[in-house]
Parts: sequence; C-alpha cells; structure tokens
Amino acid sequence: MPTANKTLTLVVVGANGFVGGTLLQEASSHPEISVRAQARSQASILKSANIVRVCGSLEQIHPDLFPRSPHILIHVAGKNTDKDGTGYEHVNVRGTANLLAHCNTHTRGIIYHSSLSVLGQGKQSDVSANATQSPETPLACSRAQAETLVLQKAKELGISAYCLRPRFILGQGDAFVLPALQRLASKGLRIGNGSQKFSVIDVNDYANLILQLSTYIDCSNHAEQMALNIGYDQPLSFSTIYQTLLEFSGGLQSKYTLCHPAIAAKLLGYLPFEKFQSLATQLQLIGLDHYGDVSQTSARLQTDLLSRDSHQYFRDLVQNIKDSPCN
Repeated sequence: MPTANKTLTLVVVGANGFVGGTLLQEASSHPEISVRAQARSQASILKSANIVRVCGSLEQIHPDLFPRSPHILIHVAGKNTDKDGTGYEHVNVRGTANLLAHCNTHTRGIIYHSSLSVLGQGKQSDVSANATQSPETPLACSRAQAETLVLQKAKELGISAYCLRPRFILGQGDAFVLPALQRLASKGLRIGNGSQKFSVIDVNDYANLILQLSTYIDCSNHAEQMALNIGYDQPLSFSTIYQTLLEFSGGLQSKYTLCHPAIAAKLLGYLPFEKFQSLATQLQLIGLDHYGDVSQTSARLQTDLLSRDSHQYFRDLVQNIKDSPCN
C-alpha cells in the first residue's frame, strides 16, 4: 500500500468495535502502517507489532493518542444504542467535538464512520453523496451533527475529511443486521414486494476501504471535505436477502407479507409509545430503498473493491455462517 510518507500513521478511536477491531486486523498485516489505537479497555485492543494501544474515550482522550508527526484520524467510535436512556448527544456530538479539539498541526486528514441514516428515514434510491442532511431519529441527528463538526474542523485546518455513509455492514461479528434479518425469515414474514434495495458492504472490505482512503489522503496534494456513500456498486434487494435466508434455513417458508410497510410505519409513528416508534423506524429501514451512488467513493480507491457482486457475497456469507462449527 504505497504512501507519500515512508510510514502511514493512523490514529484510531473506537478500536475494539465491529468496524474498529476489523480495521486493526487489516492494518496489522501492513508493516508500512503504524497505528495508535484507543478504546475504553486497552486489553480489548488487538495486539500487534505496529499497533500502540492506549486506554481512553471520546470524552477523555489519552494524552499519547495524537503523535507529533504526520497522521490521519480514523473516528469509528460512538454510541449506537441508548440502553441507559441518556441519549446520544454527550458521546456522539460532544465527544466528537472533544476528539477534534485534540487534532494538531500534524493531523493530515480525518475519516469519520457515519451512516446513510443522516439523510432521513424516507426512500433513498441511488442518492448522491452531496444530498442534504435530513435526519429524523435521535441517533441520526447526533451523527449528522458529528459530520458537521468533522467537516468544519477539517476546513479550518485545511485538510481532507470524509464522512462515510454505509447502510448495512455485514460479516463476521455482526450482532445486529443479519441476526435481525434472520429473525424475520424465521417468522416467515416478508416485508413489501421485495424490490426495495440496500447498500451493503462486508466489514473487511469496509476496513480496507478506510485504509485505501487513508492512503489517498496521504498521497493527495489537495484537501477536500465531503461525505462519501459506502456500499457495493450493486445494491442488494430484500427479495434476494429473504429468499437466500429461506433457502439455507432448512425448511422455513414465507407465511406472511406486510404489503405496505411505508404506510404501516407512518401509522405506527402516530402512536405515543417508544416501542411503536422503534418498530416504525425498523419498517422504514427494511421496507424502503436505502442505497446511494458510490461513484465518488470508487474514484478515490486504488482497487475496484466496490465492484464485488453483492448477491454472491450475501449467499457466500449465509453459507459460511451455516457451515460454521459455532452455528
């Protein structure tokens, strides 16, 4: 992985999460990459010769995290569920502001792991990376605010920043997306007519994408601040997801169809109960198109990583999980 500098140094926060942990695994196989990784527990960070591990959080940045030499900040930390009921602003917004305040004159770029949800819950079909933010949920609002902070800070420093907007990240260690889809299939519940499509990417491909963007920043002579849609060129349809899960389930069949998920979600949204509000959000997510134009992303990569066949990828993923001895 060629770089403008002899060694590409990455500062990674959220280093023990689904994305962050995979990123470190990928980086560990590149001796030309040096990583300073922060997580709340140092023991949870991957051990490798090219990784310096420190303990900290977005609210309390370790004093040794940012080096006094050229580096790129990779922000994959954040609060994704509100189990404690305290909301998302303290971690995702104020925490991001605190992190950015620690950038120094050697920070050459920033990459922030965001989400397509910052564009809202409505139908998103091949949306542009330049689409205007329109978040509707508290989590999406916090991510949108964090994006704004990242882009503003990069502009102030005169460096590049990319806010990455994936929709579904799949792969080993996925504790949310595929398990939720498997539960739908196990109940025989089909959502809509199946034509709705989603941006998907494997977590290892996403990690490699982040490394390639880091190299792009390191080698570039100009600065840009922008959002980038994330996913394979070919979005994945609900029909493909559902039929694949049924095929590998060993006998499950489709029993019910929710024909108009958008209408159902709108009606549920009127009910003043958190459980119904959450269900409405889930229906909007799985019942409508949610995929973006990834051409601007592909133009900044060194390989054709996003040309992977999403249908074949998903079949292989489900097959591998089915064949796993842990299953």
